[in-house]
Formats: sequence, structure tokens, C-alpha cells
Amino acid sequence: MESDYHPFLLDSDPIGWHTLLPKHIESDIRLAIDEAQMNIDGITSVPINELTFKNTILALERAGRKLHMAWSYVGHLDATCNSDELRAEYNKMLPLVAEFGANILLNDDLWLRIKTFAKTEEAEKLQGIDKKLLSDTLDGFRDSGADLPREQRERLKAIRIEVSQKSQKFTENVLDSRNAWEKYIDDASELEGLPRITVDVLHADAIEHGRDGYRISLNPSSSAKCMQYLKNEELREEIFRASLAVGRDDPYNNEKIIADILKLRNETAKILGHETYADLALKHRMAKNGAAALKFVENLHDRTLKFFQANIADLESFRSKFFAIEKARLTPWETAYLAEKFRQAEFDFDEEELRPYFKLENVIGGLFETANRLYGIKFVEQPTFFTSDEKATPPEGTIPVWHSDVKYFKAFEEDGTYIGGLYLDIHPRESKHAGGWMSDIKTGYLDENGIWQYPVATICTNLTPSTESTPSLLSHREVETLFHEFGHTLHHLFGEVKYESMNGANVAWDFVELPSQIMENFCWERESLDIFAKHFKTGESIPEELFRKMIAAKNHLSGSGMMGQLCFAKLDLELHQKYDNYADVDIEQELREILKSYRIELSEYVPTIILSFKHIFGGGYAAGYYSYKWAEVLDADAFNKFKSDGVLSRKVGDEFRKKILSRGDSEEADVLYRDFMGRDPDIEPLFLRSGLID
Repeated sequence: MESDYHPFLLDSDPIGWHTLLPKHIESDIRLAIDEAQMNIDGITSVPINELTFKNTILALERAGRKLHMAWSYVGHLDATCNSDELRAEYNKMLPLVAEFGANILLNDDLWLRIKTFAKTEEAEKLQGIDKKLLSDTLDGFRDSGADLPREQRERLKAIRIEVSQKSQKFTENVLDSRNAWEKYIDDASELEGLPRITVDVLHADAIEHGRDGYRISLNPSSSAKCMQYLKNEELREEIFRASLAVGRDDPYNNEKIIADILKLRNETAKILGHETYADLALKHRMAKNGAAALKFVENLHDRTLKFFQANIADLESFRSKFFAIEKARLTPWETAYLAEKFRQAEFDFDEEELRPYFKLENVIGGLFETANRLYGIKFVEQPTFFTSDEKATPPEGTIPVWHSDVKYFKAFEEDGTYIGGLYLDIHPRESKHAGGWMSDIKTGYLDENGIWQYPVATICTNLTPSTESTPSLLSHREVETLFHEFGHTLHHLFGEVKYESMNGANVAWDFVELPSQIMENFCWERESLDIFAKHFKTGESIPEELFRKMIAAKNHLSGSGMMGQLCFAKLDLELHQKYDNYADVDIEQELREILKSYRIELSEYVPTIILSFKHIFGGGYAAGYYSYKWAEVLDADAFNKFKSDGVLSRKVGDEFRKKILSRGDSEEADVLYRDFMGRDPDIEPLFLRSGLID
């Protein structure tokens, strides 16, 4: 019967994506919540004198597993196949899922059993990962206010539900306002300066939308290239102002939403006994508190400032020479354009020269071969199956996917042992969120029968698609994006921790970017580039002269690039560490002065990205955007160990896998890092690599 069919609750391998339709979401999520609640009730029914690790701590670890799985499927589809119907079902269920999680805080019987078990003789004898699971469970409850009066816990529950809804609305506004703008160009001469492949992509996009000519959208693969190369200043300004409207213009304005989210987060922190939300969020991260994270960002700012100022002065001087005019402030729509022209003039290097060497299929093969040489693993592509018919039976041996573009790979050890699966969803579409990310569709764990359940990951990006005349040829930055997300994937696939909540990439937020940023380094090394950087027509490797230009130009305006990331981190921490300064005021106006030395002074003031900053208002990086730079310090330092033994050293790769990638959250992040490096991290390699040391 239809009512007995619950596809989101089927823990199948492979996942039947064609069966996961919006019409099933409500019934399946409600059923998953009921099952999870029944599991919780099972724990609270255990007599106080019969508590064990298995029937309390381990039972709680497993209680919501099916709900977590089903909701992760819904969230993944919301990010990759967004539609009105799916969105409506997602928003209908979001408060219920949030409420279930929040209700755990209010469950006095559950908390009593956890606290009571923690004082038993069995608990005292726990070792290793079991001991840490108990400790983390206790911390999680206490940090969430389990010991507070019920009235305060009820308020925390209401806040949690409200923030989840507002964050979802924030994300929807960003997606909708980005999709609301498009520009059609009939005359190709208006696109002078654009690389040929970008022109072809714009033409293919127009055809796909039922028009002739060329379509410019606010997807970065379209708009960013226009801002970087387009000679037509009027058109660049139009694109800039359209980008500025994302999350800002009605009916998609996020101003009140962010004010509400910040207020609610601050209230949460106060209820839980913290001065600031940053202190609450960072308590169990490497930075430990908001003040330490802010100090880290400000120290990097101070060391970078003179290089940043010199970069801007150089760019302004170049502008006056390039346009043969008096020196003046840059306009917001010419910074990327002039930076590219400046780089070409300074190094006789155009990054588009590299694109023919980065055919997508070769880059993916390079990802896998790099992993093979470092870790001895191999990825094997599987035939896929896509349909909109939920009743269709996939042909034997095929893997269902959610879109026809999606590819699937199985990962194996050298001896043929299966490790896990990987979906690749590479190209942009309007139903898909912008940017790039890795999703942990399934995390590895040891089930109640002692059987290992294998992990499954997805890499989703918005990279340059193929056209009628050329295959998908990536920019070097797009190659870095793939390697970055693949680093997260390896962290996920290599996890050997038996508990799902502590395995894979479920680590401290300021440590999670280390594996991903380590992988970016291989996009700059001759030894690894030669594996996959082959001209798509001739098969030749990148010529030595071009490679030298690429390396020479690597740190072009690097002070400006560094400061841009620090600006985002400073903005984030200002709002979450110094909320009182921004309550009930014009946030943008307050930030204008605070961020002055972090931003280029342009011909007109450009508002911050706050109204479209999905990382901190629609994602998990609130009070944590500094993590990118924090982890960059770690990766610049740690990659020297790879280079010292040979860039593709299997010895170092195996050690990195054993001591970092396989360990999940089984130990504190700083302990894992010291175990791998033999010492605490050194900040100097980051400045050396960035060319920011005199």
C-alpha cells in the first residue's frame, strides 16, 4: 500500500534517489521522528539501577539515526534540486525536526539517566573512544542547558526552532534573488574580452533558456568571469549592481532576518551562561573562545596590512597607466578586471592559458590518482540511472542519481576492500545552491551487530560546463575547488571511528578545513600537476615556461586576497563576539568603520556581504569563519612535511591518514595535530607561502 511506502526511511545501498519525491517527505519524517522518540522513551524506561553504557549512552547515539539519514536526504535535495514543492515540504517539516532535537533538552528522565550512569562503576572504567563518547554526551547536554530551570530550557527550544526557520528563509532569499536576475546579450561584440569558452558557455545557457544570443546570470561561473575579463564597463557595472542586490532588494531582503538571528543567538548564549555567542560556539574548538579567535584574526590583519595597502597602491597606479588618466580610486566594478590586467602585464600570464590543460575528466582522474599515490586507494566509476519515475526499476548494477549530470564512484583499498561511495555533481543549474561543498550523505559506523556501515559522500560544485565546441575545461581556481572538496571527502571516507557522531569530518570546526586545504597544495606542485594537467587536444603537459609564470603570479596581490578573507572573519566575529555594539542599530553603518582597514577604499561605498553571507546565516560557520585562516595556518605548516619527503610521499600520506584522516573526533584536534607534526603549529609557513614576509 502507498501508506506503507516510506522511501526516505530505506537505508538502501545504493540510495534510490528517483523514489525520494516531495510527496513522501511529510509522512516519512513524521514516522522517523516517532521512531526516534520511541527509542528515547526506551532509554528513559530503563530502571535507574539497571543503567549500562549500552542502554543509555550507546542507545542515545543510535536513537535518531534513521531521522538523521532521512533528513540529510531531504536537505541534500533541497540544495541540489530545489523546487516549490520540495521547499514547501521542507519548510513544513523543519520546525518538527528542530523541535525533536530541542525536546531532548527538556527530557528530565533522559538527563537523569545519563548523569546517573556517569557516576557508575562501569562509567569509571570506560576507556578510549567509549570514554570520550560519554564525556561528549555529558558536555553536549550541559552546554545545551540541561541543568537549567525548565522555563529557560523551553525558551531555548523556541529559539532553536525559530533560528532554524529564519536560516532556511535566509538561504531561500539568497537563491531566489540570485535567480531573479538575468541579462541577455544579442551582439557578441558586447562581450569583448571574455575568454572564448566563457562566451560559449553564455551562449549555451541562452539556448537552454529558449533564447538566442548569450545569457549572463549571477552564478559565479558566469558573473565572476564577466567581472574579471569583460571590457564593457557599463555591463560590468550592471552585473555588479545586480550582485549587490542579492539578499538586499525586496522581496528577498534579509536585513530583518539577520538582526533577528543575531539577537536570538545572543539570547541563547546569555541563557547558557556565556558572555557572547562566539564563546558558546567556540568552547570545544581549537580557539576555545571568541576573544582568542578575534585576536588571531586581528594579528593576521596587522601582519598583512602593509602588504594589503601596497597592493592597493600598486593597483591604483596601474589603473592610471592603463586608462592614461589621473590616479583615482578604483570603482567597485573594475577591481577584478584591473587586477587581471595587472597580472597579465606584470607576469605575462593569463590564467585562461591554463584552462586547456584542465579538462574535467582529466582533473577528476588526477584527483583519484593523487589519492592512489598518497594512500593506495582507487576509485571506480559505476553506471548511473536517472529517471523521474519513482516506480522504475534501475537496471542491475546501476546507481540511481538525482540528476542526469551526476556521476558515482566506488572507492577501494589496494587489496580491493571496499571503502565507500562518492557522488559528483559538478555543473551549475538554477535549482542548485551556488558554491561548492561536500555532503556526508552517510557516515561510516559500526552497527549494533558489529557490521561496518560504509560512508557515502557527495561533492557538489558549480564549475564550467562543456559547450558544443569544447569539453568542460576548468580554470585553475575551479581545479582547486575540486581538490578542496575532495580533501573533505577523504576525511569522510577514511574515518575509522566506530561511532557515527564522532567519525569522518565530524571534528572541531576550526580543524575540519585542514584535510581540504592540504589537498589544494597539490594543484601547485609540478609533480602532482603532471599527473592530470594535459592539453585536451595534444595531451601535452603544461609547458615549463607557462608553469613558471603560473608560480610567479601565484602571490599576485596576495595581501589583498588575504585581507579579503580576514575581513569576512572579522565581520563574523564582530557580530557574534561584540553583539551589544550591533543590537538595535544600523549594522551596516557600524561595520563600515570597524572594517575600514580590512577593505579597499573605492570610488563609492560598497555594503558588506552580510545580507547574502550564507556561511554564517544559512550554514554552520556562525562565529567560525575564521576557521578557514586557522586551518590555513595548519595546512601551510603541515604540507611542508609532504614536501620534505616528496610531494606525493606514500609514507607521509599513510601517516596523515593514520593520525588525522582516520581519527575523526576520537581525540582533541590539537593532540591529533601534534601527533602528526610532533609539535604545535607554526604560523610562519603561511606567510612564506603567501609571499607576505619581507
